[in-house]
Amino acid sequence: MFNVLPLLSLVFLFLIFASSQRSWRYSLLAALIIWGVILTAITELLSLLKLLNFGWLLVLWLAIDIGLIATYWRFYGKSNYLISHSKNHLKKIVKLPFFSQLLVGGVTLIVAVVGLIALVAPPNHSDSMEYHMSRVVHWIQNYSLAHYPTTTLEQLYQNPWSEFAITHFQILSGGDRFANLIQWGSMVASLIGVSLIAKQLGAQSRGQILSVVFCATIPMGILQSSSTNNDYVVALWLVCFAYFTLLTLKEGVNFTYTCLLGASLGLGILTKGTAYIYAFPFCLWLAFWGIQTLGWRVWKPVLIVLGIMMAINLNHYIRDFSLFGSPLGLSTGETNKEFSLVIWISSLSKNLSLHADFVRYFGLEKIITPTTGITNKVIQILHQVLGLDINDIRTMSPKVSKFYVPALSTYEDTASNPGHLLLTGISFLFLIINKHLRKNSRLVTYFVVVLAGFLLFSLLFTWSPWRCRLHLPVFILFAPFVGIVLSKSLNYRITNGLAVLLIVLSYPWVLQNSTRPLLGENSVLTTPRLDQYFITQQQFQTPYAEAVKVIQSQNCSNIGLLLEGTSFEYPLWRLFQQDQPESRIRFVNVNNESANVRPSVNVEPCAILSITTIKTGAEQEKELIHAQTLYPKYWSTDFAKGSGKGSVQVFLKQ
Repeated sequence: MFNVLPLLSLVFLFLIFASSQRSWRYSLLAALIIWGVILTAITELLSLLKLLNFGWLLVLWLAIDIGLIATYWRFYGKSNYLISHSKNHLKKIVKLPFFSQLLVGGVTLIVAVVGLIALVAPPNHSDSMEYHMSRVVHWIQNYSLAHYPTTTLEQLYQNPWSEFAITHFQILSGGDRFANLIQWGSMVASLIGVSLIAKQLGAQSRGQILSVVFCATIPMGILQSSSTNNDYVVALWLVCFAYFTLLTLKEGVNFTYTCLLGASLGLGILTKGTAYIYAFPFCLWLAFWGIQTLGWRVWKPVLIVLGIMMAINLNHYIRDFSLFGSPLGLSTGETNKEFSLVIWISSLSKNLSLHADFVRYFGLEKIITPTTGITNKVIQILHQVLGLDINDIRTMSPKVSKFYVPALSTYEDTASNPGHLLLTGISFLFLIINKHLRKNSRLVTYFVVVLAGFLLFSLLFTWSPWRCRLHLPVFILFAPFVGIVLSKSLNYRITNGLAVLLIVLSYPWVLQNSTRPLLGENSVLTTPRLDQYFITQQQFQTPYAEAVKVIQSQNCSNIGLLLEGTSFEYPLWRLFQQDQPESRIRFVNVNNESANVRPSVNVEPCAILSITTIKTGAEQEKELIHAQTLYPKYWSTDFAKGSGKGSVQVFLKQ
């Protein structure tokens, strides 16, 4: 029940903004940004003092709630503005045409079903099991965000805001039941933000609703909004940044907008590195407009925006710099090795190909040959013309060796958005041929700015089939553009038909998520919660469970962890803590940059759990030495792992 305390703060922040005679949509985005900053400040402060625990979170959120409630009651408690404003808004909804109400209902149904999945299902995406959720339990155990020894360095250097929020709810609720709701809440807020952007760009209610439908039915967005990945969270902060950019361009510079710009940019960057890329064109747009409007005085708002952004990210920069020698952490080898026009065209074509399975998206594979093969052939011909090997290592992720055009998928790593890419392309064509649309200079510039972010992404990053996950913010930011252009270019019957089609075609991703299906034998409603943690790596479940039983039979609660060839960690914590909540797990015998980090609690483990993936026939260790202490092997089991095998071993302190 204590997890409602942060939400109560958000509610009263919203009420304060709404009572200041601002629209409810504006108030929600502004409240979310301020709330995000407050959450960041609490997390960093308590981490610095090594007090990131239930008691102190409870005290601070209670204090903030009391302060916000007192502020609201002191200045707005006797005002009837909020009540009258709510009544007016309800009247507007009732006055919407029947079909518009139907579309809003369709979107609401999608959001509600995905929200149910997010609440019922545990976090189980592979990245979540390796570092998103694993870092959360390490922080909770250490009472601090300080870097710690780990074989999975992504737990340290990856941008952490989404996990900050998860940490608060996990500590206050005593479990991970609400972990997926951070992404789901970001989806809901992004839909509202998209409608606001559309309004700023000149859309009437039909264009705003079409924008929301486009956004709500993005396959990748539907899948991610019930997980603990962070692409929807970063998309939310980018939507906020884009909206307050447009508001500044329309109404001019003021202190509130400037602070909200800096905070949304800072929160976006603290959430995921792609924010640097997608926000950069918006920053340039603001800068050019500021120079034209303010002249030399532009340095003041620029300094405020940069100052707030840096303040939000400073501690994370310091942690990464102190360990890796760079505020951005480790280089993962995922950027292009060379930059040229030829390589950029190659990368751009490959990124677009990730969303090319149009035939399967529209369910026409029984009557038309799938487009993946055709797209693959076209890209091969393009590379022959460019004189570039399609599998050139300079343009390929180190994790893949061969280019291919992926088929349609309901897995959130590889899900594509063919219908939404097609509608975006059609909208671009309408923009070219419709002179009335071209007169809307702000709409045209907005399209160019969002497109520039995608072009910059293609220039910088190598190709992999998982890049489509990182494209999610681009599709969300394109939603207002598509909604406006189609609503102003096509008859309302056609746009209504397109909106219904998008809603109907979204059902596979809503109901049949590969890792969190609502229907079928693996439904999140009927599958045991513990089994769902292992959905992406089922070969680990039995040996993990057996190893945990062996260690707990020795009355051992301080466990050393050694991972080699795998990073599948988080389910171990759930297994240990379901029967022995006091269990402490920390990495031992680490052999990377984090090896010299001093553990926050340096307790000698009574057992070491070693999990390795080894080649068939390889000799296993008979004993381990940690901190000059001998740990003979006590128990082991093997399991199949691809073409080789895995080994789970328990070593007990001698």
